Parts: sequence; C-alpha cells; structure tokens
Amino acid sequence: MNKIIIRYCLISFLFFIPMKGKAQSTTSKKPNIIFILSDDLGYGDIGFFGQKKILTPSLDKMAKEGMVFTQHYAGGPVCSPSRACLMTGLHQGHGYIKGNPGGMPEREQLRDEDTTVAELLQNAGYETACIGKWGLGQPGTSGYPLNKGFNYFVGYDTHVAAHNYYPESLHRNNGKLKLKDGEYSHDVFTREAMNFLNKKHDKPFFLYLAYTIPHGPFNPPDITPYEAKDWPDKFKKYAAMITRMDRDIGKILQLLATNGLGKNTLVIFTSDNGPQSSYGQGSNSMTKFFDSNGPLRGIKRDVLEGGIRIPYIAWWPEKIKAGTSDVPTAFQDFLPTACDLGGIKPPGNIDGISMVPLLFGNNDKFKGHEMMYWEFIRMGGKTKGSRQGALDVRNNIKAVRYGTKGEIELYFLNDDLSEKNNVAKQYPGISKQMKAYMDSVRTPSKLWPIPEEGWVVSEDKE
Repeated sequence: MNKIIIRYCLISFLFFIPMKGKAQSTTSKKPNIIFILSDDLGYGDIGFFGQKKILTPSLDKMAKEGMVFTQHYAGGPVCSPSRACLMTGLHQGHGYIKGNPGGMPEREQLRDEDTTVAELLQNAGYETACIGKWGLGQPGTSGYPLNKGFNYFVGYDTHVAAHNYYPESLHRNNGKLKLKDGEYSHDVFTREAMNFLNKKHDKPFFLYLAYTIPHGPFNPPDITPYEAKDWPDKFKKYAAMITRMDRDIGKILQLLATNGLGKNTLVIFTSDNGPQSSYGQGSNSMTKFFDSNGPLRGIKRDVLEGGIRIPYIAWWPEKIKAGTSDVPTAFQDFLPTACDLGGIKPPGNIDGISMVPLLFGNNDKFKGHEMMYWEFIRMGGKTKGSRQGALDVRNNIKAVRYGTKGEIELYFLNDDLSEKNNVAKQYPGISKQMKAYMDSVRTPSKLWPIPEEGWVVSEDKE
C-alpha cells in the first residue's frame, strides 16, 4: 500500500503530563471509554493528517502519543446512518437507519430491537453518558438516549436542532437545560463532559461526547487565533471552530491526567463523515482552501474516499503504544471493540470486528473484514438518485456505482488513492463481482427504497 504522508504540527500549547492528584479511578479493571465524535471534520482538517492552516496542537499530540488509523471509515457519508452504525455495529446495508431523515421523524429513531453499544455496556455495569448531538430518536420514542442505554443525556435530540449553536435550551434527561443568553452549545458540552469526568465514579464509564463542530453554521463566539489572517471571514470562523474544539479536547485529556483516570481510560477521536460542502460558497472553495479532504477525492455525501474515510485516533498512553495502522477498519467495529474491552459478548448479527488486537499491536490476531459497504440516497427535491460504494478489503479495491443500473467504477486504492483512474473496463470480472455484492448486501427498506437512477454530482459542484 502506498503510505499516506502524515505531517506533525510543531505548535503545542497543551501538555498532557500526568500529575499527582486525588485519583478517581474505578473499582473495576474494566477500562473507561470516551468516544469523541466531531461533525463534518475532513480527513485533512487535522495537522497530524496534513493540515497546514488550522492549528490543532492537542489532537496532533494525541495522535503522536496514540494509535492513528489511516484507513478508518465512517458508517456513512452523512450524519444519521453513520451514527447509527457506530451505535449498533451494523453497516448501512444492514442497519435500520440508512440515511438522513429528510423531514420524516420515523427515519430518525432507533427501534426497540436495535441494540446499542451503550445498552450492552450499561447492562455490564458501566455508567453511561451521551453529551452533544444524538440524532437517533426524540423524547418519547424508542430511540431516545435514555431508552438506548444512556444513564445521562445532555444535548440535541435531532440533526436539525443541532444546526443552532445558540439555542435557548438543550435536552437534559427527560427535561430541559436552560442556556444563558448567547451561550455557545459547544462550550456547554465541554463543561458537561468535564463535570462528568470530575465526579467520583464507582463504576467504569462510557462517555459518548458528540461535538457539533465544525458543522455549519459558522458563527463561533470569536475567531481566535485567526483575527489577523487575510482570509474570508467564513474561513476564519471555520478554522476557529476546529481550534476551539481542539483546545477543549486538550482540557479533557489534561483532566484525565490530573485526576488519575487516564491510566484506565481509552479515548477515541474521529469524525462522522467527510468534510462538508461549501454551503453556498461555490466550487467548494472553503474545502479546497483548507485541503480538508487531503489526498482523497470527494466530500460529505460522496461514497468516494473523501466522503467516508476519516481521521481516527485511539489514545491510552498506559496501554496503547504510539504508532500508525493502515489496516482498514470502520465505525461498525466500535461496538465489538467496546464489548471486548468490557468483557461482554457482542450480538451475533453485527458487521463489526473487535479492533482490540490492532490497538495492542497483535495485528495477526485481527480477523479483518472482507467487504465494506456505504450508500447515499437523495429522496426529494430537484435531485433524486443514489450512490453506492463497496470496498474489497483484502485487495483494497474500491467500487462506486451511481444508481442500481449504473456502470461500476473501479479503483485500485493502493496505486490510486485519489480515485482518478477508473479501471472497470480493464477488469470486468472484478467489476461483476463488486456489482453482485452491491446487489445482494442491502436489506430491503420501505423507508429507504434505493432509486434505480443515479445521482452524479462531482465534489466540485456539490
């Protein structure tokens, strides 16, 4: 495999140095798990993954100290299916939620029969908390966080609600958390996470911290430290949002070191899909300006690598050695990984595989995937159609199809990471195999019928 060039950011204003203090370690040997999810952060938006303009010293240091996965995939190219995959261990073909709701609430809630990683951990004695953007069920439904294994919830229940960074209130358990006038919701999430980590824990815990940064709108409280940059104002705001999130992740890691929790806590950081489109700026100028998808082609909504391959860092200095892994992994692997760490038997019908062998350097014990699958469906508006993507993991061959009747595009990622050279005609046998897989992998869905016609819009016009 061609090696992806990763560069180190030399700027660092936070140091995660363990200090003596009152330890609040758990009474169990089961590790604590913190999963930090950003929203629409591109593969190239972090310094360690090649970013040159946006400062991310905390994440760069986390990457330098932890295990970096250079070929990790989101559950889908947009929010809902990606997060559903993360929670249930089922990829888009088998999962119930296959796309964003599009104004239909029934598309945005997990069912009673959809078992989440939080339910499994909670049943095994974990204290569980969801802070941030949920988007998989509203109050009174089977998909609300309190009904899906979380003891505590503060945040947005829906994706649309999360588009407002300055709400009057947020959901808190079965009630409301009133915010101060002009209070930035991201700051509330960080404060809630810090409060959760500061409390005494008699059980191991799972904290799902689902930040909304850097999803639009771009309106942070300030544009520190980019005030003097000769950039468009919107670009400065985008960069400031990411650096603000990076700063707060640094605070969390420092707190873990201070209170002694870091010795028994796995922290994972990633994004829910590829970088967003320019939201009306034309030709993805912001994505291009920051090189947000790095060496990859495609953005959010694409099943090309740029829409689904995401930065992924696993940090646990006491247990995980620093390094990189180019073994293909994906969101569906989190559930069995958490179960493995917690001594839990995962459900038998999931698509994920435990990443624990990879985390601890036992690559030969990692079973590995054979195939992966993604899709995007545009159900309404002026544009209707579908995109499907599949990866032959053993050979690192990617297939893309626009519409169920569309021709297969084929890319050999080892030699063509940017997916510029379609070799489908040269390899008709492989194309036929990938087509057969796409035709068979998807569980039928009345809520998510896949259109026959394709939707071909290049990343330059998205």
